[in-house]
Amino acid sequence: MTTSGNVSPSTGEVITTATTSLFIVNTGNVTKLNDTNYVMWSLQIHALVDGYELAGYLDGSTTAPPPMVTTGTTSTPNPDFVIWKRQDRLLFSALLGAMSPSVQPLVSRATTAAEVWTKGNKTIDEYVRGLVIRFDELAALGKPMDHEDQIEKILEGLPEDFKPVVDQIESKDSPPTISDVHERLCNREAKLLAVAAATLTPFPVSANIAQNRPNNNNRHNNNNNNRF
Repeated sequence: MTTSGNVSPSTGEVITTATTSLFIVNTGNVTKLNDTNYVMWSLQIHALVDGYELAGYLDGSTTAPPPMVTTGTTSTPNPDFVIWKRQDRLLFSALLGAMSPSVQPLVSRATTAAEVWTKGNKTIDEYVRGLVIRFDELAALGKPMDHEDQIEKILEGLPEDFKPVVDQIESKDSPPTISDVHERLCNREAKLLAVAAATLTPFPVSANIAQNRPNNNNRHNNNNNNRF
């Protein structure tokens, strides 16, 4: 298996062998991640990567093969690992390019595409649970935080997408329970995910992949209508 290849200028597809390809994922049409738009950004990225069938590099299910293979008493570099590493680095670069400069330092210690994808990525459940654990730890140390301060701490760490819920909670005369806040935030999160998913075109890169494939003229013409 050869590990050298050439880049198709129109599709960004790097051909490595007759059966294996590496893909340069173009994130130029993805809105750059900042501290307020994670929901829309993540859906755009996942739809794009799904189109290239590379989602396993994000969730970690496409695991790295062993770097070396051993035959008898001889160890040699594993060509499958070389291919995996090259694709992972290409996707790693694409994810960094889809982040604003203010966010990039948050993933400075990441070494794979999966680590970039998951670093700092929290659902509302994970976010609230993490804070509640901190509140309990403070109480166990004899430094309990007032309930009102706990609610304020939860609200101040939320992105701009959750501002309508934050405004509703802050307008009340007395702070609601953490369970009530949690439920409201989960409902808001579900709405944001539904709205964001409805705005995305599935498999947006299929046209790009098909452009230079021979004898696929019909699929090429149909997929041209699916561009962003």
